[in-house]
Amino acid sequence: MGFYEDYVYELPKYDLPRDGAMANPVAIYKGTDSLPGSTVQMGFGVVTKEMTEGFPHFHHSKEEYYMFSGQDICQFFDFDAEIEMWMGWDPDEMEKFTITKPMLVRIPAGMWHGPVHYKRVGKPVAFSAAYLDGEMGKVTRVIKDDDTVEYPFYSTHLNKCRLNPSTECTWCGNCVEKYLDDPASAPDPALAKAFKWAQELVETGGAPYTGKYDEYYYEYPVEWHSFGEMYANPRGKFKGITQMPGSRFFGGFSVALKPNPMEVPHIHHANDEYLWFIGSNLADVFDYDGEVELYLGWDPDKMEKLVLTKPCVVRVPAGMWHCPILFKRVDKPIAFFPMYPDGDWSKIVRRKRADGSDEYLFEAASLRKCVYNTEKICVYCGKCYRDKELKHRGGIFTYKKK
Repeated sequence: MGFYEDYVYELPKYDLPRDGAMANPVAIYKGTDSLPGSTVQMGFGVVTKEMTEGFPHFHHSKEEYYMFSGQDICQFFDFDAEIEMWMGWDPDEMEKFTITKPMLVRIPAGMWHGPVHYKRVGKPVAFSAAYLDGEMGKVTRVIKDDDTVEYPFYSTHLNKCRLNPSTECTWCGNCVEKYLDDPASAPDPALAKAFKWAQELVETGGAPYTGKYDEYYYEYPVEWHSFGEMYANPRGKFKGITQMPGSRFFGGFSVALKPNPMEVPHIHHANDEYLWFIGSNLADVFDYDGEVELYLGWDPDKMEKLVLTKPCVVRVPAGMWHCPILFKRVDKPIAFFPMYPDGDWSKIVRRKRADGSDEYLFEAASLRKCVYNTEKICVYCGKCYRDKELKHRGGIFTYKKK
C-alpha cells in the first residue's frame, strides 16, 4: 500500500474475559496506541447475557458516546434487551435510565456515568463506546474513612497493569472479574471502592428518575434508504447536531451487500475521520470476506489506491484527500462505519471552473437540504440519485427568498 499504509490499522483480535458474558474476539481501536496521532478511541463488542459493566466516573475534558443496537448490523433494529445506565452532573444524584431500543448516549465532559447494567438480554446486544481523544482518561471518586474525598485518575499511559505492574495497563479486562466478584480483595483499593459503588447503584437504583438527562439519550429512528439492494435496509445512523444539539459526534452504519462505488474525493478541513470496515455481525467482526479500494493522498491529483481485504480502521487526518471508496468484492456483508469526531459532518470538494482553474466548495450535513422539501435536512436517503426527472441532486436546491 506504499506510503499511506501508515494510516491503516488492521484490527487485531482481543479476548475480553467477562465470564462468558461477551462474544469474543472483539474489535478495539486504541487511539494513539493503534495509530500515532489518533484523536479517538473506539471499539465494538456484543453482550450475550446479563452483566454489569464499569464503575461511576467522568472524563475531565472529552466527550464519550455509547451506542446500543442489535448484534447483526444487517438487522440493526432487531433488539430485545433491558439495559440500565446511570448518569448525572452530581455523583450523589445520578439517575437511572432504562434502554429498551437501539440508542445512542451522549456523555459530555465532566458528567458522571456508569455503571451499565445489562438487566435482561433476550437477544445479544451490540455495544460500542467512542471516546473523543487518542488516550483514555477517567476520574472516579473515593470517600475515605475520615470523610475526606479523593479523585483517582486512570489513564492508559499513566497506570500499570494490575496483574503485571512492569507493563502499562491496556484495559484488557483480565483483572475485572476479581473486582466484580469480590471488590474488597481487589489489588487497587480505589477501584475496589468504585466497583462497590457500582454494585450499590444497581441494588438501590440511584437517585429518583426525573427525566432531566433525557436529552442525552437518542433513540435511533428506523431509517430507510433508496439505494436499492446495494446496502442493507433499514440502517442506523446518528447525524450529530441535526439530531442532538451540542453533540460532537457524527457516525452510523451502512452495510454493503453488493459491489458499488461511494463518495467523491474530498477533505475535512479541521477534523480527522475514522473509517471502519468490519464484518456486519458484530459478534464476529472478523468474519469478513471482501475487497475495498480506497484512495488517499495529500495531493488530489496524486492519490494512492489502498486495497483493503481485512477488518481495519483507516485514519484520515484533517486536510488529507480521500475517496472514492469502491466496494469491489462483497462475498459477505461489509459493515462500513465512518466516525467523525464533530457534530456536523462537513467536507470540501474540488471543482473546475469554466476557465480550467480550481474552486473549492464547502458542504455540511446541517446545510444540506432535501431537494424534494427544502424545509427538511437531507438524510442521504439516496432517492434523488435514482430520480431521472430531477435536474439537481444530492442536496442541491434552488434558493427562493421568502
